[in-house]
Amino acid sequence: MSTETPDLVAALDATDPTAQDVDDVTTGVDTTDVDDSADDGADELGDKGKQALDRMKARLKAEKAARLALEARLNETSAADDAERIQREADAKAAAKANARILSAEVRAAAAGKLSDPSDALTFIDLTQFDVDDDGSVDQDEIAEAIADLVRRKPYLAAQGGPKSPKPDPSQGEGGRGAATAADRFAQQVGNLI
Repeated sequence: MSTETPDLVAALDATDPTAQDVDDVTTGVDTTDVDDSADDGADELGDKGKQALDRMKARLKAEKAARLALEARLNETSAADDAERIQREADAKAAAKANARILSAEVRAAAAGKLSDPSDALTFIDLTQFDVDDDGSVDQDEIAEAIADLVRRKPYLAAQGGPKSPKPDPSQGEGGRGAATAADRFAQQVGNLI
């Protein structure tokens, strides 16, 4: 018997597998390569060494059985949970898409009249800073502050002047001669007769 055998037995006795949790025992242990029939070097061990080896093999078998049972239970619940998880993910994606549309519409509407091109607000303002409530409402004050900040940072985007009015068409109306008097109208009618 070698001098290491009592140390091995003491180390194995110190770790009682019944006192440990299955998760703690199975972490980092690969039990797929354990061969129960192989007694490599078991003949060289004494009775205590053989007992320690048997306890170690029993512990590895228990760990493997516990791991397989946990994997089977995980696979059973995964099928039912997958449908719910997929539905939750689809709902979350649809809500995010609807919220993005709501935000872009609200920002464009708030930028109308303040920016020369309201779609510039979508380019220069980070829409993720705004929250959409469950009922689809957005804080208008936050959007107005963001647009005002954008106009301060990039004044060339601001709308110029007031509303655009059409330029006058000189071919319409009196042509700049003012209002015609009765004498002017009479003279025009007499000129048409001659």
